Formats: sequence, C-alpha cells, structure tokens
Amino acid sequence: MADSYNPTIVKGDTVTWAMGVCGGTGAAYNLTGVTLTMEIRKSYYPGNEIVKYVQGVTSGTTFNPPDGVTGGIAVTGTGGLIYVTVGSNYTNQFPDYVPVFYDIQMQYPNNGGIVTLLRGTINSLLQVTEN
Repeated sequence: MADSYNPTIVKGDTVTWAMGVCGGTGAAYNLTGVTLTMEIRKSYYPGNEIVKYVQGVTSGTTFNPPDGVTGGIAVTGTGGLIYVTVGSNYTNQFPDYVPVFYDIQMQYPNNGGIVTLLRGTINSLLQVTEN
C-alpha cells in the first residue's frame, strides 16, 4: 500500500523531498535495475499532466541532484534513497488554491511488476514577493 504525502507549497517555488525504500527486513532496498516514474496532474484523468519525471537506475547510477528550475528524480542506487525535486517552472503552472495530484511508482526489472511508493496532493498558495 502506498504512503501519502500532501505538502502545501508556494506557487513558483522549487520543492524537494526525500524518501527511503526498505525491504522486508528493514534494510535499505537496492534500487539498481528499477525505473522510477512520477507524474503530476491537474486531475486523476489522463491529459491533465503538468510534468512527468522518469529515472532508470543502473549499476553505474550515481546521485546527481536535479536543478531547481526543471526538477527530476535523483537516487542513491544501493542506499534506497529517492530525492524528488519539482522544479519552479512546473509549480508555477499549478492552479491557484486547487490541489494537483501525483504519485511515484517503481517498476521492477524484467517485468517484475509495479508498486506505487508515494501518492497524494500538492496544494499551492500564491506568492507575495514578486521576482
């Protein structure tokens, strides 16, 4: 079952959070071979996509933090840590005072299935300071 996280942000800001993936014994899950996908949409229905991030994790994948403008997914392959950054270019497209919907899914290698790791809504408030 997926966990939920429902942050409130300021529209146009860069948002980052981290999450850990553990196996059945509680040890950090080795993410090598998985593909991580995150979609943010204005509704649950297709066609309302604001942004989609995809990160394949190979044995040579090293942690490379995404920039704050476009965002992305970064991982520590064997450490089980996933860092998500939603870039300011995309949070600026969020509707005012209406939540957007997202989930983060992990696809196992060799057609081993898909699991939703995290899902929820992101609420946005208008910024006061003009840039």
